Amino acid sequence: MKILFNKLIKTLIIVIILFITISNGSEMKGSSATSHIPATATASTTTISTTINEMNEKQKLYSPREIHLALTNKDDEMVVTWITKDRINQPIVYLFKGDCSVVTSNINNNNNNNNNNNNNNNNEHNSFNISIGKSIVYNGLEGYVHSVTLNNLEFGKTYCYSVGSGNIYRSDIKGLVNQQQQNNNNNDNDNNDNDDNDDLLRWSKWISFKTKSNEIDHVTFGAFADSGTWGDVHEVVASMCRDESLTLAIHGGDLSYGLKEEVWDTFGDIIEPLASRMPFMVIPGNWDVKEGALQPFVNRYPMPLVYKQPTIEKKRISATASTASITTLQTNPNLYYSFRYTHVYFIMLSSYDPYSIGSLQYKWLVSELELANTMRQQYPWLIVIAHSPMYSSSTGHGGSDIGVRTQLEWLYDVYNVNIVFSGHDHGYERTHPVLAEKVLKMNHNSQYKSKDGTIHILGGTGGATADPWFDEQPNWSAVRESTSGYTKFIAHKQTLQVTYLRMNGTLGDHFQITNEFPTLDSIKSSKIFSHNNVNSNPSEHTGVFLLFFALIVFVFPICAYYKLPHLIFSSLVPKPMISNKSMV
Repeated sequence: MKILFNKLIKTLIIVIILFITISNGSEMKGSSATSHIPATATASTTTISTTINEMNEKQKLYSPREIHLALTNKDDEMVVTWITKDRINQPIVYLFKGDCSVVTSNINNNNNNNNNNNNNNNNEHNSFNISIGKSIVYNGLEGYVHSVTLNNLEFGKTYCYSVGSGNIYRSDIKGLVNQQQQNNNNNDNDNNDNDDNDDLLRWSKWISFKTKSNEIDHVTFGAFADSGTWGDVHEVVASMCRDESLTLAIHGGDLSYGLKEEVWDTFGDIIEPLASRMPFMVIPGNWDVKEGALQPFVNRYPMPLVYKQPTIEKKRISATASTASITTLQTNPNLYYSFRYTHVYFIMLSSYDPYSIGSLQYKWLVSELELANTMRQQYPWLIVIAHSPMYSSSTGHGGSDIGVRTQLEWLYDVYNVNIVFSGHDHGYERTHPVLAEKVLKMNHNSQYKSKDGTIHILGGTGGATADPWFDEQPNWSAVRESTSGYTKFIAHKQTLQVTYLRMNGTLGDHFQITNEFPTLDSIKSSKIFSHNNVNSNPSEHTGVFLLFFALIVFVFPICAYYKLPHLIFSSLVPKPMISNKSMV
């Protein structure tokens, strides 16, 4: 009622000012109109202007921006994160199970009911729930990062939410929230002294999202990498927003290319229309781990990391001709994790944490691949996301990352990884099923089976300036082009359809994999056992080498000198018997 009264008063003042201006203007006969406006009207205009400026300033400080969603390690949860430029008392999320059109209709009906002193609510009103989260600040950020976890979400449902702060019962929705929550949180209102106008400035618009479908349905998601804040990123985000079938967005690294907070602010504003209406899951690119970028990457985009804190390990630097070997301490942010989404098991790797055999990430990767293969009936599709590409014919960073390929490719073959999606180089390229640059299946109809081998997708198409290609296209490369867009996946239990869509909506590539419910066979199991026993522990390599060295250098020469092999052989072989007949 208070808001409506204030709006009526302001509207009435403006109407009076306009009426006086028009009336005086008809009598001026060419003289200045402002000279005939009464002093009281001028004062009212100044008051209104001042009030609007104050409201705009408060909006800049307290209004939520850069809103985005992310999954957690629980199937029924999602976390909402946003930024404000000033401190707030507590971050709050209003959640409604249903479409946002129902929410706005309920709010309008509620306001009308209040105006008519009618407090009757329908059953839908009681579907509103309130969640309260936490705020953090980190070095370099002129503002605050707020996160709220939404729980008890149902599969395949549409939800509507709004984030903000201030009064826990916002002025436009009082009476619509769950009554039990009102009873539990009545004391929270005592700490808030904002009026209704200020309260509404602290809240976002109503935004909808849909939770992942259950296992009987298909799921659709989009992936891209290498965005930045220039180039085609706006068009790529807009094209993904127009695709209403998407329920998940994956970014393969190099989000903003920014080393300053304001660049991350710009990227957050660009990506918000997409990331605020579906989970936005990210991995680090080389630009995201640079000084000035790592803190905003980690804190603004919280992911369900395996290790919540960085780890410190010793790193030995080998001796050179002029220096002795030294041991230093290395900090690893451990920016890797996994999650499951309907029919898909995602492994999100960090190309910028150690991944060589025996490293923490390598051991975790092996355990995840083993677990994923025990769950292929429920999650038939195994997809790895990693920024640095194993296969690329782009000149952007010198082509394929041979180091990553040497360490990890055999694992992907052993554990039947279906897709490896990467970025780093700016362009789109897709391989045939390939292993060690050998094409395992050449199919010009782009129809594959899940046991044909791993297909690699270079998806650095998020908007950054395209890189050129090497002149000769390798035989393992099926498709490549220099455009911007996103890769769309439609995962059924029996098929995985993959399409590259340019930002203008045209088709760049399409292929399909048919699921054969792959399991580890005895041959591949023996490969795992052999490799783990030979290569998993570097200290075992050293012991085997020293034993072999000792045999060659010491044991064998000593045995030869004392004719030990001859003596041993003589003792084992019986002497021939001499017959008496032969002596006759």
